[in-house]
Amino acid sequence: MSECSGCSVMMTNDLAKQGLKTYLQRWLTDDDIHWPSFLDSTRVLSVAKNERLLTANETRGVFWYVAQGLVRNFYTTERGKEFNKSFIPAPGFCGAMSELILSQPSRFSIAALEPTVAVAIPAQWLRDSKKSSPAVQALALTIAEQMALKKEQREAELLLDDATTRYQNFIATNPQLANRLPAYHIASYLGMTEVALSRIKRQLVS
Repeated sequence: MSECSGCSVMMTNDLAKQGLKTYLQRWLTDDDIHWPSFLDSTRVLSVAKNERLLTANETRGVFWYVAQGLVRNFYTTERGKEFNKSFIPAPGFCGAMSELILSQPSRFSIAALEPTVAVAIPAQWLRDSKKSSPAVQALALTIAEQMALKKEQREAELLLDDATTRYQNFIATNPQLANRLPAYHIASYLGMTEVALSRIKRQLVS
């Protein structure tokens, strides 16, 4: 993992930070946040494919805005088996709520699935800003609500839907990811084997 210094393929530092500002301006105005000091507190990283932003049981003191690329959240068992929790394409945020809220280590890891540019935002900034800015507090609540809703929907799908329905729902709600993710990552996310996923695909096109 390295500082993104503006190579020809990856997004430059300035563009990444401007992307973060533009993304946040959906919710925050110039009266809600002092942009220069906020952006100065962030750090732009370029992350190679398969490189980790976060490893389980670590604390980094930051969360990330994915400015370019694609990352995954995943759990790893004691035997080394991985289970995908979620995928975050740019633009979007990733990080461990356990660290942001409780200052406790994450139980899942975060890794890049493509060459990725991420902007690291200090977790302390969010904690402090929630106390001083109603707009930032409302934004944090909105993001938490969205994450809780996605978690509820995912739990329901894993418990109530059959494998074919889970795959069809995934393709319908994530069409932009269908061709960007290897089949084994999709299968892991859907709670099935790659062989089972391949069988479902054949049945749907027959």
